[in-house]
Amino acid sequence: MACGESDETVTEPVTVAAPAEPTPTSSGPAVTAGVQTPRVLTPSPAAPASVTPSPASSPAPPDPDASLRRLDGYGFQAHLYNQDRDFIVRKTLDAGFNWLKQQVEWSQTEPIEKGGYDWRELDKIVTAVSAAGLNLLLSVVRAPGWALGEGAHGPPADPQDFEDFMRVIAARYRGAVQAYELWNEANLSREWGYGRINAGEFVDLLLAGHRGVRAGDPDAVTIGGALTPAGDVDIPDQQVQAVDDVTFLRRMYEYNDGIVRDGFDAWGIHPGGFNNAPRQEIGSPRGDGWNGHASFYFQRFTQHRQVMEEFDDGAKPIWITEFGWSTANQDPAYGYGVDNSEADQAEFLVDALRLVREQYDYITHAFVWNLNFQTVVGPEDEKFPFGVLRPDGTPRPSYDALAAMHKGDA
Repeated sequence: MACGESDETVTEPVTVAAPAEPTPTSSGPAVTAGVQTPRVLTPSPAAPASVTPSPASSPAPPDPDASLRRLDGYGFQAHLYNQDRDFIVRKTLDAGFNWLKQQVEWSQTEPIEKGGYDWRELDKIVTAVSAAGLNLLLSVVRAPGWALGEGAHGPPADPQDFEDFMRVIAARYRGAVQAYELWNEANLSREWGYGRINAGEFVDLLLAGHRGVRAGDPDAVTIGGALTPAGDVDIPDQQVQAVDDVTFLRRMYEYNDGIVRDGFDAWGIHPGGFNNAPRQEIGSPRGDGWNGHASFYFQRFTQHRQVMEEFDDGAKPIWITEFGWSTANQDPAYGYGVDNSEADQAEFLVDALRLVREQYDYITHAFVWNLNFQTVVGPEDEKFPFGVLRPDGTPRPSYDALAAMHKGDA
């Protein structure tokens, strides 16, 4: 077999180090493991009656985030391939987060032929994250050339190939990977192919991926691959096309009597804030280049929820598998970022989480886009300004704000 192990070995779960027990936070003194010497406390002599005691200091004001519900998952999307993984997991833990998300290109993992796997880097990623006691979401995208059929890129010609791959990867990392996101932004030509966007075909792919994960690891959670926030767009000379994400979701539920309900455990969403604050009502303006389309607002997810409830699928949770705000950058397509200062980015990220915790119980997990892409791509790349760490790994204000935010009682 090309590029790795044979079929006989890939279904064996990878052995990872036992997850570290989370270290509880405490305002008390640090405790050193092992035998301890008790401290002898000598009472202070009583103060003379003529001494006036100092007035008691005023108590610190209560943290408004402390009383809010705790999300099941606070996550970062990171890039862990060929990176300092110890640093990445440490920064995740230091922020008080308990999940990481890594995108996995199927085309790089089973690249040459069916059954020819290359797990080398992904094994290292899963081991590092699991050993740190963190949960891991893998987002699987991009079919390999041998599976494309007549397509130039995007999904496989036969969903069975995706089912088989998801079965193998879920079995290999059983117990070490907690969730799988099935595809990414299928309503966008960059991910599905120009002129090929089709809600029914995406449903068939979701069903196949879900079956595969269930066969490989019945305990893993499947996430319906998030759509890109968009209106209807078609630019033939640039081969750029998108379908309105709410329209696309409705078509998914209309396909084959709503069979999509059997294709995922939770629905994924990518609410983009663009240059709008998280609490801005849909349609309200802010900044130059303002666009009033509903997809430009963080609370776009409420419209997805309405569709889910319309088709009797409102019992499922929603996971925000990607959200963030760009700042000023060198990509002309992301020029709106100039409206967002670094202070805005920090405020918006924290307030978005606060809003979700206050008002939307059906959202259980949220992943900040992104942790460390400034160490991976250059400043001309659109992913760069979303990062919360600088190229040298030092924190931007957004990272510090997220780390300082009270996450709620466990």
